Amino acid sequence: MKTAALVVDWGQPALTIAALQSLAAMTPAPDLLIRVDNGSSGLGIEPVSESAPQGTILVDLPMNIGWPAAVNIGMEVALSNGADWTLILNNDATVSSTCLGRCIEEAERHERVAIIGPAVAFYDRPDILWFAGGEVSSWFAFTRHRGLLQPSSAPPPSSDTGFVSGCCFVVSSAAWRSVGPFRADYFAYYEDAEWCQRAKSLGWRCRYLGDVLCLHKVSVTWSTPGSLGLSAGMAYYLARNPLRFALDTPARFRRAARVLGIMVIWNGYNALRAIRSRNVSVVKAYLQGLKDAFQGRMGKRPVSTDSRA
Repeated sequence: MKTAALVVDWGQPALTIAALQSLAAMTPAPDLLIRVDNGSSGLGIEPVSESAPQGTILVDLPMNIGWPAAVNIGMEVALSNGADWTLILNNDATVSSTCLGRCIEEAERHERVAIIGPAVAFYDRPDILWFAGGEVSSWFAFTRHRGLLQPSSAPPPSSDTGFVSGCCFVVSSAAWRSVGPFRADYFAYYEDAEWCQRAKSLGWRCRYLGDVLCLHKVSVTWSTPGSLGLSAGMAYYLARNPLRFALDTPARFRRAARVLGIMVIWNGYNALRAIRSRNVSVVKAYLQGLKDAFQGRMGKRPVSTDSRA
């Protein structure tokens, strides 16, 4: 069995180096370590190139094509090098030394596991959970992190799950070939839930491992590190992508239910977050995201001063 590990970076060399070093220090270590830089020219390519663990495959993209598209490119490298399992890690996260081995061991105990992710705690508050499995409403399309803000000393037990967070997950190459890549046009957010729903529709299973094996700084790119608040960039994609997912549902009745769920439940929750931000640009970005979802405008946010959108 051959394994790989992948990190996507955008102008955050210190974080990316720490993420790569944590992956290289795993036991067993991945056979292949990959870093995809998402158009960071002048913002940190050189420090990573100089300090990445020896043997890291460095892929430098000429422009920011979004996180899911960059992961797709990294997965092409992993697949072409014969990887059977690949661990994808956010560049603002680190993993424990047993993360890869424990995830694969748990996945192989069950049939047709496409993807598995561990419990994740806040980097600056490792005693508090950020993710312990994800729920996706089949009828109303909104997502929820289980265990959010609960003590990390007793995470929920391992189980099948609605989706696995893109922060830290291990994916089967067989499943990736079967399901296909992430939706690159999402650019950021909800691509993990959408992929998991596609996988489950094809008879694959998504699995959560009830051990805290990852620490996540949370919102480093978009907002204040460790914050659960909304920035304009986050607001736009969190408004657009779930609604687009609902609108793309083939079955008419389920499509109507999902659109209703996003417009009422999901938007209600995020409206409170937007109001709490006390930032007019966040509200405007959220409304623009909804409009673009209805009009089918996908990809990178068209007009923005946000550093990544």
